[in-house]
Order: sequence, then structure tokens, then C-alpha cells
Amino acid sequence: MRIPQEKFDEIAQANDIVDVIASYTQVKKRGKSFLALCPFHPDKNPSLNISQQKQVYHCFSCGASGNVFTFIQEYEKIPFMEAAEKLAMRAGIELNLRKSAPDTSNEISRLFEINKATARFYYNNLMNLSGYEKDFVWDYIKTRDLKIDTLKKFGIGYALKEWDSLLSYFSDEKTFSLDDVEKSGLILKSDKKANYYDRFRGRLIFPIFSENDKVVGFGARKLYEDDPGGKYINSPETRIYSKSRILYGLNFSKEYIRSSDFVILVEGYLDVMTLVQAGINNVVASSGTALTTEQVQLISRYTKNVVVIYDADLAGIKAAKRSIELILEAGLDLKVVTLPEGEDPDSIVRTKGKAEFEKHLNTRKSFIEFLYTFYETEKNINTVEDKTEFVEEIMDYISKMTNKIMISFYIKDISKRFNIYESILIDYLKKARSKYIKEKYPKSSVVLPVRKSEEKKALSEKPSSLELELLEVFIHGDGAALDFLSENIDVRFIKNKAVLDTVQIFLEEYHTEGKIVAYKAIDKSEDINVQALIAELSIPKHEISKSSKLDKNSILVKAEKRSTNYLRIANDIINKFQVNLLEEDVRKLIAEGKDLNKILELRREIDKIKRSNGR
Repeated sequence: MRIPQEKFDEIAQANDIVDVIASYTQVKKRGKSFLALCPFHPDKNPSLNISQQKQVYHCFSCGASGNVFTFIQEYEKIPFMEAAEKLAMRAGIELNLRKSAPDTSNEISRLFEINKATARFYYNNLMNLSGYEKDFVWDYIKTRDLKIDTLKKFGIGYALKEWDSLLSYFSDEKTFSLDDVEKSGLILKSDKKANYYDRFRGRLIFPIFSENDKVVGFGARKLYEDDPGGKYINSPETRIYSKSRILYGLNFSKEYIRSSDFVILVEGYLDVMTLVQAGINNVVASSGTALTTEQVQLISRYTKNVVVIYDADLAGIKAAKRSIELILEAGLDLKVVTLPEGEDPDSIVRTKGKAEFEKHLNTRKSFIEFLYTFYETEKNINTVEDKTEFVEEIMDYISKMTNKIMISFYIKDISKRFNIYESILIDYLKKARSKYIKEKYPKSSVVLPVRKSEEKKALSEKPSSLELELLEVFIHGDGAALDFLSENIDVRFIKNKAVLDTVQIFLEEYHTEGKIVAYKAIDKSEDINVQALIAELSIPKHEISKSSKLDKNSILVKAEKRSTNYLRIANDIINKFQVNLLEEDVRKLIAEGKDLNKILELRREIDKIKRSNGR
């Protein structure tokens, strides 16, 4: 459903950015600006600058920036529309988003709607079972000690022991084509016939949610002995479901993870459900698969502290060791808990209670201690060869870390534990690090041709001080200055892509609205570099000068010391850009050894512009 821009403007105007940010982190007034501890990086001294006048924020430490919508998006880790809904609710503004019919406008929205309907279908199946099937399924649920409230919270359902119960449901509903339902992976087409049949039959169903509460897939637990499939089967990869990018339970646990500042990483669906039922909420599962880089990145959005819990069997140890590597690579702090053989979090909580699980949780060890215990138990670290193998494996793990302080502490620990000189360990670390870098970032065998000099006109990576001054005038300048810029700006002046994109947004805004509103301009681009430029330069100028982005001799820094004449500044900036272009032409002509008269003509023009500019 399309929402008019006027409604977003109403939401933005009703939610003062200072008040909104103050509801998440402490805000203090300083001059015309406000400062806060930045929630997007570990911040000991307030570095988040907030402009109430421009309704934007910018952190000079980590670069986070934007308007009231982007703040909610980044803090809550939610899409734009959800941020808009949240702010509308905060301001008491009615959006009227509810629709009687599901969204079928595109394939992505259809898949989400199909999964939502399917989750409801399976849940209703479970709640309305009868006869033998009811007794059998609910007896299993009772053995897992799952309460009704837990089943409801996680949306647990049941796939009837029939070939076509879900197929019949969608056929009768006629809202979605069977082709779309097949794309969701919920029904399959028979090899021998053109008939469809259900993927899940006679299984307990676990809806898999994205971190934003949307059903993206399903896990199905085997219940019947005559079921030839594996213990768990999952939805296949679809346009909305990628197993490697989902952490089961994150939608329920993300705020608990953020507030406790650590996450408990387990293996299965039931581990998560049982722990949450017991009141341990900061838990997620990798859904029975090996941890992936994408899942680690998901975790890092909410905390830097990870506690991994795996079974004590060999398969569990191998899974833990792979997880260690990925977590260390991401720069996260890692602890490991090893449970008694044959136990998992679900079984410990069910049979011995929450307190017993927490005892195990409190025994968490560093990854070095975990591996040392494993080697000591399984391999008996007695011989020189055993000790060497262990130390080399540990150093290989450390070589993947990026935190130099942690590396230093680990080296001291190993040095003390095995009575090895730190210098020897450091030498090994350098070699291991070099090997790791070569393996992770192999050199390409493809040789790119050298580009001609005239083809090297790629826009520069870093904005010049003059380009930043130009953006400053666009943001803070009056109507006369903006009129002058819109009439005299030339795209050839600008060498930085983000600056060029920003100027285009500003010109469009000025031509259509007659003014430039920073927080609206931010919404015009999805480029974080553009958003950061607008937000940072919207902060009052005395704050900008602290960022060291503007040269101390720049026109705008000097202008702070006197009454600001933005038209004069705009004229000076355009003149400087024109001089830069003419000087480029002179350099080219000199390099080519051509047309001395043209060179002299250009230099006279340059001098004329400089004189008119008072230089």
C-alpha cells in the first residue's frame, strides 16, 4: 500500500529527533546542538551530534548519520516502513495500513503472505486435532514439557499425515496460484505426474521467522517411525529464505540480547523454546546447521559477546571449533560451554531445571581453555608433539583475530601455560597470519589491461574541501545563494560521486519544493555515503569544524567569524571551481605541448576570476 509523502512529512514533524533519540540514549544540550552517547558503537564520550533545527544526527566517531526514520531503522534493525509505523504510533498518527486482502503485488510479498497463511494453517491443525492423531501428537508435546503459551508464542503447528492437506487448503482458497505455492517450497510436483503434494506430512512444524517477525520458512520434526525422512527437514532456499542468514529465535530475543549484552548460541529449535520458556531469553539457534559468516554478522548487530553451547560428542566439538573460527574472525568475544555427554540445553532444563543450566552457563570458558580441555581429555597433552600440535592449532585460531589487545593477552596466557617465549609465539603468529590472509584473499589470476589516462576519470573517493563547502551552502544558504548555485553549478566541477549525487538531490529538492530540508533529502538516497554527508554537514558549523573535514582556511570556516553572506560565499565557491577547471585545461595543453596562445588566454581568464574574487 502506497503512503503519500505528506504522511511521512507529518510523521517526521510530529517526532522531534532530539526527543526520539533521548528515549534510547542520554542526550545533553550543548550550544545550538545536542550531544548523546552514540548507540551504534562503544562510546564513552558523547560523539553523536543532533541538530534540532535540521532534524538530523551524525556521529563523528563511527559515521552513523541520518534522520529520525534512519535512527529507528538502525537502532531497532527494522525496515523503513516498520520504522514509519513505530513513529506514527508514537505520535498518535493513523496510517490505515491494514487491508482485508493479502498483498499479491509481487513475488516477494506473495511468498511472505503464503508463509503467513501456512503458519496459521498448521497452528490451527495442531489446536483442532482429534482422535488418535491428537493423542499421539499431544503426548509427544507433553514429553517435551512445552506449555500452550510457548506453542502460541513460537507459532508451533502440525502437518497432517496426509499427502495433500495444505495443497487442498490453497486450492480451495484460490488467493494464490499453485505455481506460487510451489515457489515457497511448501508443495512439490510429482515426477511421474503433474500432480502436487505436500512437502511436510505428519510432522511437528516450527515456523522460522526473520529478525523482523516475518515467516520466511519452516522446520519440521519427525514424529512417526514409518516416516522415511530425516529427523528434521526444512523449507528449501527461496527468494525470502536463506538458511545461512537466519538465526532461529532472534526475532524474540534481540532486545534481551541487547540489554544483557551477550547471546547464548545453541543448536536446535527446542533448545531455544525450552530456554525461553524457562525465562532465559537471550538465546538463538543456528537451526542444526554449522554456523555461518552471515549468522555471525547478524549477532554482531546486537552484541559483541557470544556464548556457544554445543553437545560434548565429537560432532558437537567439531561444530564448536568451526564456530570459534568464524566468531574470532568477526572480532567478537567468545566463550564456550561444554555440557555433559548426552545432554543438551533442552534436556538439562527439562530434567534438572533452570538453575542447573545456569550453573553450566557460569562455567563458560575462553576458547583456549575449551580446546585445552578437549585436547587433554581426548589426546592427553603429554608429549612434545601433542603440545606442539595444540599450540599451533591455538595460534592458527588467534591468527584470524583482529583485536590486538586480545591477541596480546592470549599470547601471554599460552606463553605462561606452556613455558614458551612470547617472541617464539609472535614469530609463529606472523607466519600463520600471512598464510591466513593469502588463503582468504587469494590474488586473482586475471590480469586487467592498463587503462588509458583519459579513461581514468573515475570520481574520486574523498570529497575535496571545496566540494564540502558547496554542500554546506546548499544546506544552510538562503534563497539568493540557492538561486545562484542552481543557475551556475556545472557537474564538471565535482569529482566525488557522493557529492555529485547529493547535489543532484538538492537541486531536485530546490526546484520542486523551493527549499532544501535536510531530513527529507536523506530519504531521497539509499547511499549511506550521501546520507552521511547530508547529516554531518547539517550539524551547526562550530561542530563541523571539529570534524576536521573543512580546511581551516576555507571560506565557510572564515565566515563563522563574521555575519554570513551566503550569496557571496556561493559566488566565491563557483569562481574557485571555474578556476580549477581552467587550470586543468592549462595543464593538459602544457602536457600536450599545444597552442601557447590558448594557454595564455586561459591564464588571463583565471587571473580575471581571481581578481573579481578579491584574491
